[in-house]
Amino acid sequence: MHCRITISLLMYIYIFCFLAADGCTDWSVDYKKYQVLVGEPVRIKCALFYGYIRANYTLAQSAGLSLMWYKSTGPGDFEEPIAFDGIRMSKEEDSIWFRPTVTEDSGLYACVIRNSTYCMKVSIALAVGDNDTGFCYNSKMKYFEKAELSKSKEILCPEIEDFIMPYREPEIKWYKECKAKTWRPSIIFKRDTLVIREVREDDIGNYTCELKYGGFLVRRTTELTVTGFGGHCRILR
Repeated sequence: MHCRITISLLMYIYIFCFLAADGCTDWSVDYKKYQVLVGEPVRIKCALFYGYIRANYTLAQSAGLSLMWYKSTGPGDFEEPIAFDGIRMSKEEDSIWFRPTVTEDSGLYACVIRNSTYCMKVSIALAVGDNDTGFCYNSKMKYFEKAELSKSKEILCPEIEDFIMPYREPEIKWYKECKAKTWRPSIIFKRDTLVIREVREDDIGNYTCELKYGGFLVRRTTELTVTGFGGHCRILR
């Protein structure tokens, strides 16, 4: 009689073999950094389940591993266990949800999966900042895109997947330089994307997308620069 090894069992074997080490394997700070404006919601995912081990949260639980979260102000600083209030800050499966964020939430969040024998850890950085004075964005938290003069360009409203309801089209408002705008016919909108069919010089600038999530607003700002001016790139001044 032949034995059939299920995919789940292979995952268990992989986890235990990979975690078999003295102490806790520390992957330091993950490359993905979360940046949000004060008052916005954010979901911080435990990066261990998104690139470090070949298992999801449910499978790790089934293998007898527990997930714990700690916070510190920076690398090497003392890490304190997080006390979740279940209201503004809650632990939901493999993530921490903030609804909403406050300035004091900035710091490093370490997620640790472990049992009595095995342990693995990675830290995730969160920066929470205020808008620049008189603007709807923080200049240190902008995204950047380049376009070519007279060509088409798509500007995505980035990092909003966690705030879109399943099977519903997101209702996104777009602003330029933080102001509502009457868009010309050659600029169209597709779900979470602003499409400029033919880029002009006056398209240079800051584009902010805004999405409602419950009683909160989620905003993302992208600065667009344009090339094609005799080989030079122009930005908003």
